[in-house]
This record gives sequence, C-alpha cells and structure tokens, in this order.
Amino acid sequence: MSVGATDVDWLIPEYWRSADPSAAANPDDRRLLAALARPDTLIQELEPAAGPYMMGNDTSTGGDEIKTRYAIEILRRHKPGFMTLHLSSLDDSQHAHGPFSAEASQTLEAIDGMVARLAAAEKAIDPSAVLVVVSDHGFMNISHFVNLAVPFIEAGLIEGGLNPTTKMPVVKGWKAEPWMAGGMAAVILKDPSDEKVAAQVRTLLQKLVADPASGVAQMMEKPEMEKRGCFPEASFLVVFKPGYYAGSGLSGALVTEIPGKRGSHGFSPEYPEMRSSFFAVGAGVAPHRALGVADMRQIAPTVAGLLGVPMPSAKAEPLAVKP
Repeated sequence: MSVGATDVDWLIPEYWRSADPSAAANPDDRRLLAALARPDTLIQELEPAAGPYMMGNDTSTGGDEIKTRYAIEILRRHKPGFMTLHLSSLDDSQHAHGPFSAEASQTLEAIDGMVARLAAAEKAIDPSAVLVVVSDHGFMNISHFVNLAVPFIEAGLIEGGLNPTTKMPVVKGWKAEPWMAGGMAAVILKDPSDEKVAAQVRTLLQKLVADPASGVAQMMEKPEMEKRGCFPEASFLVVFKPGYYAGSGLSGALVTEIPGKRGSHGFSPEYPEMRSSFFAVGAGVAPHRALGVADMRQIAPTVAGLLGVPMPSAKAEPLAVKP
C-alpha cells in the first residue's frame, strides 16, 4: 500500500513482481524499488551501514532481518515521529507448514528478537515512545480444497472447455461463478438482475450446505452480506467449514485433500482462529490490561489517539489503552 506514496518522508516500499528475490529472477525489480523509495537515494544512502538490500521482496526471516536493519538505521538517522514496518516471514512460514508448527514457532522467535531490537533502538532515541504490534489476520490449518467451480460447471452456470495447447480445463463463458477468497467464496452473477440464474444458484448452494461432505458451512445472500460489509458486487457468499479452503479445480471431485500440513486465512471472522493480534506498550499505555476481543477498525483511531492527532473519518471508537 506504500508504493507510490508521496507523503512519507523516508520510505522503502514493499514492491516486487517476482516471488523469487534473487537478481536472476527479477533483475529490474531492485532498480524499481530504489526509484519508488522516498527519497529515491534512500537505499543507496543506508546501504553502507545497513548492508545490501533485497532484490525485490524476500518473505523469509532473512528478508525480515534486512527490513529490521534498515528500519533501525532510519530511526537512528531521522528519528521519525511515526514508523510502520511489515515483517512478513511468519505469514510465509504458517502458509507452508501450518500455525503452531515447529517451523512457524522458530520464525516467530526470530521476529520476536527483531521487535526487541527495534524497540531498544526507538527507546534509545525517545524513552516516551510507544510500540504497537498488530497482525492483519489469524491462521488456520487447512486439510481440503473445495473446488466450487465444479458444481457450477455441472449445473451449466459455467461453460467449461479445454485449452487447445495445454489441454487443461478453462472457463469459456459463465452466467454465475465463484470468486475464491481463501476460506470463503463470493458468487458473482454476470447479470445480477437475472432472477432465474439467482434461483438456480440459490438451489445449488442450499444443496451444498445440506451435504456434510461438501465442505460448505453456510451461504448468505445480499441483505446479510451488506450487514457484514463484504463483497458488494456479489449476490451470494459461501462460507467454508474450518480447514476447508478455496480450490481452483475446474474438473474432478468437489473436495480434494491437501497433502502435508499447511495453513491459511480468509475464513469467516466468526472463527476464533481468524482473530489477529494487538499489543501496545509505552508511555501513556496502561500496563497489563487485557482488551478482550476488539474490532480491527479500532486500531487506527487508537494509534491516532496515542499520536495526539484527530481521525474524524474513523468508523470505530479507539480502544481503552490509556491509564
């Protein structure tokens, strides 16, 4: 979200076009990253002290270590009043091995050490600083894919075909199709006013909900979806059961097993596993206070309050973090 931002004083954006952070895979990404930094000489200026920066985006603990070193150097040199940093290796580790796996725990310990170093660097500059640690989602072990497009093809709502070159299944046309979104799927109608297609989709989804082997826990229609503020373009929402994840298959079985142990997110926020984290410590923050389950929209106005700046556009009240 920081790419192209012009109102950040010292910015190294999270930018990449290839998932491989090596120079061989994306030789131009390093140049683009430097050009998008603010000022565009920032990486070059920090490199002698912080070491070489990554080529694009490295989601391993090694990549987070590089980000930490650069963040500490920015703190020391420029003493910003507000800084954000995204450490992404825990997400990567939990996707690959599942939450609470040995690999994920090892990654979490590494990040914990980085946060300690960041906190120490900031405290040395400003003893009254506040450290806030947040995550954008929880995590769940996943065991099965739900290939929701398959029953849509069987019902004639999606026209399937074969790629003439690869001979792989492809979508040639559609009246209604699922947009897969992790532990949920939004169902889009090509013509939202087509009541005949809507009725066909409704019947199909009701059958899946009634089938305990389908992996589908719930289906919602527009009024309930509007209450939750999700997928405004969709006519229906499909909520998968815990551990059942959106699959991309266009043929074969509706439900297929996922080999190994993996994890992901994007499930219904009603599932406790999707709860994210919020920690705050420092001047003006009450110590050892449990805040309970909060609305994620409360985080921004809470941080704004700690900074002493107004946030009139906030839709939720700040958390009671002050003594």
